[in-house]
Amino acid sequence: LLNLAHALILDQCRRGQGYPVALSEAHEQAVVTGADRETFWQLVESLLVDEHLPSPSSAKSQSKRTRWV
Repeated sequence: LLNLAHALILDQCRRGQGYPVALSEAHEQAVVTGADRETFWQLVESLLVDEHLPSPSSAKSQSKRTRWV
């Protein structure tokens, strides 16, 4: 099974000129909206607070995500 996985990955990389075709196509089709991104970060920060862990985001990053105008 491991040999098959290696062979498939190698084949994908050869077809994609060094980058797996499947990953390249997935990247081209992925769409993350601003609202999606904001929801994701709110969820991450909420979970960190629940676990009493510090938020890794900088003050600048938090300022960018917070609507203050």
